[in-house]
Amino acid sequence: MAATDPENGLRDRGEPAIQKCKRCRENTAVVVVRQENLCCECFDKYVRSKCIKRMETYRVRYPDTAPRTLLLPVSFGISSTTLLYLLCGQLARQSSQAGRTGFSLLIVHVDETCIDSSLPPRSHLDALRSRFPDAGHYTAVGIEDIYQFRNAAREVELAAGVDEEKAHGGFDAREAVRNLLGALASPTSRTDVLAVLRTRLVVEIAKREGCEGVLWGDTTTRLAEKTLGETAKGRGFSIPWRTADGDSPFGVKFHYPLRDLLKSELVNYVSLSLPASREPLLLLCAAYSAQPKHSAASAASGRNITIDELMTQYFESIETQYPSIVANVVRTAGKLQPLRGSADGGHCMICGLPGDGAGGDMTLSALTLNAGADEGEKPRNGNKRSDMCYGCARSTYGAASYDWPLEP
Repeated sequence: MAATDPENGLRDRGEPAIQKCKRCRENTAVVVVRQENLCCECFDKYVRSKCIKRMETYRVRYPDTAPRTLLLPVSFGISSTTLLYLLCGQLARQSSQAGRTGFSLLIVHVDETCIDSSLPPRSHLDALRSRFPDAGHYTAVGIEDIYQFRNAAREVELAAGVDEEKAHGGFDAREAVRNLLGALASPTSRTDVLAVLRTRLVVEIAKREGCEGVLWGDTTTRLAEKTLGETAKGRGFSIPWRTADGDSPFGVKFHYPLRDLLKSELVNYVSLSLPASREPLLLLCAAYSAQPKHSAASAASGRNITIDELMTQYFESIETQYPSIVANVVRTAGKLQPLRGSADGGHCMICGLPGDGAGGDMTLSALTLNAGADEGEKPRNGNKRSDMCYGCARSTYGAASYDWPLEP
């Protein structure tokens, strides 16, 4: 039977079978993975092995010690839903084989419906809990909850007079986050800052709950998108922090168990009736849509499309025919090292990463960004540009007054 895609895709089950699985040599192939015909069982083993390999650090250890807690953010998309399914299976195998597990999960959904009402509501978390009741503890938070972690930034805002409403008990966190994003000058800036807020909220929750690390659902494709996207936004210095497994500047570990799998492979995976699954996982992926958000024409013209969306379209369009290109981007990013002494040079007040020192001495639009500084004027929003990395300075440039919830 012919494949719907010559390189990587589900096979058309409506035609007579003519291919056997290349690994087991027994079952009928239903998917083509990087030019290799695989049956459903072998494809399942392929995906699981990629994830388990990256979770080797959290195998069951002796002598008997308490399992380490890891936070798993779920967006109801394909990647995070698949990761939850795989980790649930790994926990079940550890428990059956050793009588205990090497880690426990805190499963967190960040509800962003106050920004975009078209996103799945937090109530969809009940569907995941019903499907994977033994995976761990489930909880949902709103993106506006980032304002619960403001600490010392509160005093700064009160002193600057931008938090008078909150001082009188009338503060609305949902309205504050909408005003924050609405103050930014472009769709790319809003998408960028929203991603920063999401990451920092997840990190703050992980630290509050005593989690050792965060398990991100980023695939090879997503890491490649992030690599070029952050570079294009002027935050290339952050790539080692944003794409590598291990310690992060936030005080918790970052892990990417799906980093060896392509997004298209997961799309195929959730569409199959897997051996250990009652029904395809795609039914749980409420945030996934097979239709691109923007047309090719709008992408070419750059109209109403952000840098992140453009990178997503590019890599998802080439990963099927040229998976090695996507993998090479990620491998190259993995060879990058953080700037020497960056941890001692202060942290960016927006993204919270060790700053690159460029926010206050920008070469692009430097005269505009520093306008008024020589005249003794107060910096916009009361923030010194030297407190920001270059990328965050660009994202917040041209913004109206806003209430930033955190300090570095």
